[in-house]
Amino acid sequence: MDMTELRRQHDEISHTAHRLALATADHANPRSVGAIRWQLARQLMGHLALEDRILYPALQRADDAHTRTTAAALQAETGALAESFSSYMTAWSDDRVAREWADFCIATQAVIRALTERVDRENRTLYPLADRIDNSAPPIARAG
Repeated sequence: MDMTELRRQHDEISHTAHRLALATADHANPRSVGAIRWQLARQLMGHLALEDRILYPALQRADDAHTRTTAAALQAETGALAESFSSYMTAWSDDRVAREWADFCIATQAVIRALTERVDRENRTLYPLADRIDNSAPPIARAG
């Protein structure tokens, strides 16, 4: 399976998460982070949708039981990550971010840590499994 697009999306997500981490590293000096947060949200939600629509179904049809089991476990964890990220985005309005900057920074660092761990785990565990699946399939491509 050609994983080029999903790997590119991981790179984008990691880059944007890093920008947000830098912007929230100073708990004493509030910054405007709304655009970065929403960019990360768009990237992450689009990526998760693509994985759910194409990657996970392909992995769950694999001949290898280890691939199927690993994919099912990681897909369940993805749901938890998506829910956690959605709650974070909902909880932190721009007004609340401005009022509670230090707490927002702490919450943001936790979200970024979870997201970074997830991307790293997929890159190390899930994507190598997908690389072994029938390479005659067309590459995974962004919708639209």
